[in-house]
Amino acid sequence: MGIIKKQAFQSSVLLYVGTLIGFLTTGILAPNLLTKSEIGTLRLLMSYSAIFMSFSILGLTTVTIRFIPQFFNKKNKTYDGFLGISLLVGTIGFIMSLALIYAIKPSIIQNNIDKSPQFAEYFFLIIPLTLFQTYFSLFDSYNNALYRSSYGIFLRDFVQRILMLIGLLLVFFHYFDFKSYIYVYVTAVCLPTILILFHLIYHKALDLKINLKKITKPLVSSMLSVGIFGLLNNFSNLAVLQIDTIMVNMYLDSSAVGIYTITFFFGTLVFIPAKALNKIAPSLIAKAYKEDDKETIKTIYYKSCGNLFIIGILILLGLMVNLENVFNIIPRSYEEGKYIIVLIGMANLIKMAGGTNDSIITYSKEYKITTLFLIILGVLVISLNFIFIPIYGMTGAAFASLLALLFYNLIKMLFIKVKYGLNPYNLQYIYIMIISAVIYFIVSNLPIHSHYIIEIIADSALTTILFYISVKYFPLANDLNKAATQIYQKAIGFFR
Repeated sequence: MGIIKKQAFQSSVLLYVGTLIGFLTTGILAPNLLTKSEIGTLRLLMSYSAIFMSFSILGLTTVTIRFIPQFFNKKNKTYDGFLGISLLVGTIGFIMSLALIYAIKPSIIQNNIDKSPQFAEYFFLIIPLTLFQTYFSLFDSYNNALYRSSYGIFLRDFVQRILMLIGLLLVFFHYFDFKSYIYVYVTAVCLPTILILFHLIYHKALDLKINLKKITKPLVSSMLSVGIFGLLNNFSNLAVLQIDTIMVNMYLDSSAVGIYTITFFFGTLVFIPAKALNKIAPSLIAKAYKEDDKETIKTIYYKSCGNLFIIGILILLGLMVNLENVFNIIPRSYEEGKYIIVLIGMANLIKMAGGTNDSIITYSKEYKITTLFLIILGVLVISLNFIFIPIYGMTGAAFASLLALLFYNLIKMLFIKVKYGLNPYNLQYIYIMIISAVIYFIVSNLPIHSHYIIEIIADSALTTILFYISVKYFPLANDLNKAATQIYQKAIGFFR
């Protein structure tokens, strides 16, 4: 558990610093410096490239975590030949994706030439975005297997966002316009791939040889089977995450996508604490399965569900009591997406409460069931978007995501309970939700009328204090109490 704590702590620090930078770029500068259509164009480029990238990697991230231990060379402490195989297969996958991009390009451009002309103009940038994100994913999953997960987060959530911030500052000082900024944006997305490559070279971990002695027929068969299901899982998972954006553009336009993107961002703040854990936990769960260490799996699952739920509901509570003041930070013209923040925040809280349920199923012997669950999720998301976007517009897309994720996490919870006898949920979760609702009612009705920054600080501080006092005696909050005690002791030591 020492590795997970160390990596999770480093990753958490980087994620929160990155979130702060992301807040400056996406939450403050972008909506005030770029038009809604320009923001929508950037989002659409990333959505399409993410879907193509998920196809390009051909399930290799799942294969890496499951099979890389079998390539370990104790003598030189490297994974002989695995990276070479991974890059070869990834290159084949990218070539296939490239053919698909060129096949659908005329149709996408034709459908967007009037309602989203900027997206049609810059569609070609999907190619470098897909290429570099494909190789980053392969390098990063390999680097994670070496227990250096925090470096990938440093590149994606710090370096990348710093470059985007610099680009927006150049727009702010009128050195750049959108035509210049979009290339800075693409460079920022692509650069981490080059940096992680040099990182592997520096640590002498870039082994491009393919060790044929390691590749047996049973191993190839197993890797192929896992890879196929990994491909379906990754593709379905990313498609589900990006389909709402694409469908909002399909029914509306890139300006609507811009509003959806900015308000969606605030809702995703709830999920930030889970990102660090999700980088390192899969490797440990896969290792625990290999060693038949059921107790470790249970501990990680129970603690992840409880801790992430408590942190997530506090962040969601903070967003809700400050909802009106969000639109003092971003232009009022984005207020049309106000309830997107709440709905996406609730959707992310559901994901947080699921803890490491994805990894527990994905790296078990029953990993194939994940594909069925994701297919169900994909069908739900697409169907619900078709129903709700025409009725409620952008808010309908957020509502569709909430309903789909609620059902998806429910079936995963039931599967883990029935198959493994693991059920971390109890009445404490209900009590904490009721307490949070009461705190929201109290704080949101306080007659605080001041500058919005003072209101945000006051409401956030009061919400945090009331929440901590209310839940500190729940067994579910044991780790929260320990963390609070450590912070208090360090603060006292610092002032002394």
